[in-house]
Amino acid sequence: MNINTEKQRLARLDPRTRLFLGGMCIGAILVASRLEILAVQSALILILLLATRLASKWWRAMRLLWATMVMVFVVVYFSFDIWQALVSASKLFNLLTVSFVFFNNISPREMADALRNMHVPFGFSFILTTAMRYVPLIGQKTRNIMDAQMSRGIDLRLRLRNIKNILALLVPLTVQSFMLSEQLGMAMEMRGFAMAGRTVRRTYQLRLIDYLVIVVSSLSLAMFTCWQMGWLW
Repeated sequence: MNINTEKQRLARLDPRTRLFLGGMCIGAILVASRLEILAVQSALILILLLATRLASKWWRAMRLLWATMVMVFVVVYFSFDIWQALVSASKLFNLLTVSFVFFNNISPREMADALRNMHVPFGFSFILTTAMRYVPLIGQKTRNIMDAQMSRGIDLRLRLRNIKNILALLVPLTVQSFMLSEQLGMAMEMRGFAMAGRTVRRTYQLRLIDYLVIVVSSLSLAMFTCWQMGWLW
């Protein structure tokens, strides 16, 4: 079976439910204030990564973000102490990983449908879903440009001495980005983007399982928040 059981369970949920569930997970990470709780959350997130078979893809996506987490750790360490630095770096790690899992389990079309059903202005939802489509595309173009320039002898690896070569990446990437935006604008104009009376191909309806997930996740976050604040004692 090509799609594993965990992804099938998530796919059966309404896009609004998945969006709400992702928000609850992010809320739980932001509320957590103790290092041991963040460590448990990290372990659960990594188990979810393995269950959804996203571990290798996540590792490739995180390669450029390790430096950011190290920088956050160093800044907080010199501003406060090592425990606060570990908490901040752990929170950032959990937030990035949860966001990665969430955006890999909801397609841009499902995101747009969820936001539309929540009565979010179409312009905002279009900007968000377009970014979801184009960020991976820009990443792929960046890798292609780097491979092409390195084949010409221009070293673009992440090293201090290669800063002088950064224009060899930025100029072609900027040109291709403008070309993509022009193509998108032409496609939007040809399809009557600004016309009224927009119709949709598919409509979604919340089912019992969606309501259960929303209620359980909301109660869990509320209890976890009260426990972290010490209101349950």
